[in-house]
Amino acid sequence: MKDSKKFSENFLPVADKRRNTSSYYLPLVFIIALMWLIPTSFRNNIKSAFAHAQAPIYAASAQLENLRSAFSKGILSKRDLITFCESLMRENVALQLKVATLAEDIPSISKSGQEYRIGNFIAKPASVIRRDIASWTSELVVDVGTNHGVAEGMGVISQNYVVGRIKSAYVKTSVVELVSSPQFRMVVHAKGDDTRSPIVFSGNGHNLFSQATGIATNIPTEIMSDGEPISLVTSELSGVFPKNILVGLIKSPGEHGNRFFSSDVTLNNDLLSKLYQVAILINLRG
Repeated sequence: MKDSKKFSENFLPVADKRRNTSSYYLPLVFIIALMWLIPTSFRNNIKSAFAHAQAPIYAASAQLENLRSAFSKGILSKRDLITFCESLMRENVALQLKVATLAEDIPSISKSGQEYRIGNFIAKPASVIRRDIASWTSELVVDVGTNHGVAEGMGVISQNYVVGRIKSAYVKTSVVELVSSPQFRMVVHAKGDDTRSPIVFSGNGHNLFSQATGIATNIPTEIMSDGEPISLVTSELSGVFPKNILVGLIKSPGEHGNRFFSSDVTLNNDLLSKLYQVAILINLRG
């Protein structure tokens, strides 16, 4: 009996078959139409909730990658392990020298466990756990969030360079907008300029195969000295960064007849392309 029913269905008219097929797509059409009718604020809440749900997945994937890396180190030969340890010792010495250099530029730096203090800021270490090719030069995801005291707008640094600022903060993760992003904009000063004239810096964007750059405007001609490179540093008046954190260099100021001029800014391309550890700056003064 069942076989005869299937046999009869195979010989249904074409119009009936099309009617039966279209009925399967009606729920999908209804859902798409319903999504357009949902208010924008509600859709944004759904998007935010989805991002919160993704956060533990990003953190878990980072932990699995660290575990895989640890196991891979464990199966190295004795000779490879010795080479690996020697490389770590050299990096440790280089980092100690870098810390000593930073202590000269920022006398108020002091260690306190994993966190350390720079002026009126607490620098909270964070690891980069996600970075997409499509947004490689504009943003990344780190493994600290609101439950660590991180909030939107906080500054992000690495090796005494400005990395960017917090674009959005979730419970356990945060999205960092990089200094090279075209949407990044801040006021900086020329290092050594006693007048502390405000200079406007904005990211210029770049791809994986080009130098990361920015654009500086409103630069006073008085800070030029025989065509020497100009270091652009942060201002403590912003409330986001402590003073004298390096943003980038104006390598060739050139000759300018106007009172103010604009110039390209060279950023630390190696640092921005290979970020693994950063520090989130939390202002103790709020």
